[in-house]
Parts: sequence; structure tokens; C-alpha cells
Amino acid sequence: MKILFLTPWYPDEKNPNHGIFIRDQAVALSSQHQVTVISSKVNYTKFGLRTFTIKESTFQNVKEYRLVINRSLPIYNQLNFFLISARVTAKVASQCKPDIIHGNIGYPGGFWAWLVSRKINKPFIITEHTFIYNNFRSIIHKKLTLFALRKAAAIITVSTNAANEIKKYVDSRVQIVPNIVDVSSYSIAPYPQGTVAIGFLGSLSTSKKGLDVLLRVLSKTRKDFILYIGGAGAMSGAYKELANELDISAKCKFLGFVQPDEVPAYMNHLHFFVNTSRFESFGIAIVEAMASGLPAVCFDNGGPSDFVNQTNGVLVENQDEEKLKKAFEWMIENYQNYNREKIRASVVNQFSKETFLSGINKIYQEVK
Repeated sequence: MKILFLTPWYPDEKNPNHGIFIRDQAVALSSQHQVTVISSKVNYTKFGLRTFTIKESTFQNVKEYRLVINRSLPIYNQLNFFLISARVTAKVASQCKPDIIHGNIGYPGGFWAWLVSRKINKPFIITEHTFIYNNFRSIIHKKLTLFALRKAAAIITVSTNAANEIKKYVDSRVQIVPNIVDVSSYSIAPYPQGTVAIGFLGSLSTSKKGLDVLLRVLSKTRKDFILYIGGAGAMSGAYKELANELDISAKCKFLGFVQPDEVPAYMNHLHFFVNTSRFESFGIAIVEAMASGLPAVCFDNGGPSDFVNQTNGVLVENQDEEKLKKAFEWMIENYQNYNREKIRASVVNQFSKETFLSGINKIYQEVK
């Protein structure tokens, strides 16, 4: 089958980790299908009416087109995005002749997929990788997002909570196909000697990942620890200042961006992992930690409730800092009591390439 992936989130030179889970899905699909990916983004640093660049590349049998559209006039900017994206996509589609259009992210990926579907008369599906309400930046964004979802031949998301959010807005069947985690890259290593090492991994571009919450809570614990912070972004400096203000900067090691191939080694230097995101539609880093046999302390913020339980970690009521503090203090004393083999086993099959392909292929066959 020929699949055309459309996505606003995708790795590039400036953001090598942005939407990497979408690329992982495309690569997995390429083992059984012919996959073409078009990513489309707006370059807000450069102005130009109806101007854009497009770069072609190939990554592990996936044909990639990176479309970058220069910002246009206010209001017209989004229309310009859709006009150019649809036109370029139709041209690519005339060459790859897809059987199915697979849009990613309700806005703009869903509406973009609908436009192309209308133009080339092929069915489209949508995978929503975030909570649906994150697309509702204005009434127009909301209407276009929900319009696309209602027109899609199938709606997919990555967790139970994310699916339940979509069902609040559309009367359609929502199917769950979790993200892929290459668990074969991860292994259980002996716990490091010395002070308890806690791991945090995520983008520091916004406050979404909740590093500010984590720093505040850890500043109140009397237990000894070292927090290894993997991530980069515009707020890195502010977080370092916060750690200094809270008098825990000596206990915080800011590592910067951790390359994907460096994550397994990073996990093997930890005693347990933390996730304090304000919302998390899935939680790939948590699964990577568990694939390394690490227990996790997480807010019950969405996706983690599908796979974090008493056998592999602690779920804390979302944004409850006092309960989070107690969970940290308990985990510092008890991480070694978890069965690390069982922790790893709890995620090996659930998020494998084979599980993903089985789920997605069933949907493709239904809509073809």
C-alpha cells in the first residue's frame, strides 16, 4: 500500500527531536508499505508573500519532503499555509499516487489532509498526537480541527485519556494506537553507586513539561539526590535561575539536548525517572526509562495512566505538589525494591514496532 504522511511536526536541522515519534512511525510503516512524508512549517522569521522552500531527502526508505513557508500577512498567513501546502502536496501525490492520506495533528494536519483528500479523491485518516484542546487556539482553529475530525475515515490517538478528550467533541469512533518505542535499544544496567540519581527528559522550550514544578518540589525534600535534566529550549536559562533561587543548583545537572541515540546510556545512569508534565498525551521518555528497568514517578496527566502502575512506579494526582513530594521521598528509599525485569517486560510488547503495525494496518484495511 502507498501511504502519504502529512505532518506539521517532524525532525529537521534546527529541531532534531521535534516529532521524532512521527518519523518512527513512518519508518516502521516503510517496512511493509511505500511511505512518503511531507512536513510543512511556517518560518516566522522570514516574510514573503506566497514564498516557500522545499527540500527532498530519504531516511531509511522513507521519502521526505520538508516544506517551509515564509510568514505572510496577519490573518492571511494561515490561508497561505493551506494553499501552498495543499498545492505542493497534490503535486507530490501525483508522483507517489497514495492509497491513503495519513494526516498528523488535528490542526493543521487534519484540515490539510482533508484538502488533499478532496483534490485527489483518496480517503484520509488523522492521528492526534496531543490532547485535542491544544489545537483550539482560536474559534477558527477549533472549527477547522473538528471539521476535519468529522470528515476523516478514521481517527487515531495514542492513549485512552487522549481518546476520551476527542469523544467530548465528535461523535465518532476513536481508535488507540500507541507510539513506538524501540525497546531493543534499551537494557537493564546495574544501578550506579552513590547519591540517588533522578532523571528528567523533555523540551525546555515551554512550561509544558513542568520542570518548574519538579524543581520546587525537590527543593522541599530533605533527601539527598542529583537531578539529571536532559533537554534544551528557550526556557533553559530561566530554569537554571530558578534552581539557583531555590538553592538546589548544586543538585541539578543541566545536560542540554540529549541525542536520541544517547538516551539509553543516559537512562543507565539513573535510579529512577520522573515526569511532571502539565499534560502528556503519551509519554515516550517514561516508556524508555521503563525499558531500562527504571521505576517512574509521574503525574496522572494523561497518557501515563495507560501503563504506569504499582508494579513499575507511582502515579500522583496531577499537579498536586505535596503528594508529589511524598512520592519522591518514598521512591528515593524504595526504588531498589522494584523488580526491574518486570518493569521492562511491562512495556516490551505494548509499544513494539510489531504492535504498532498490527494496529495501524487493521485501520488502513478498513478505510482503503
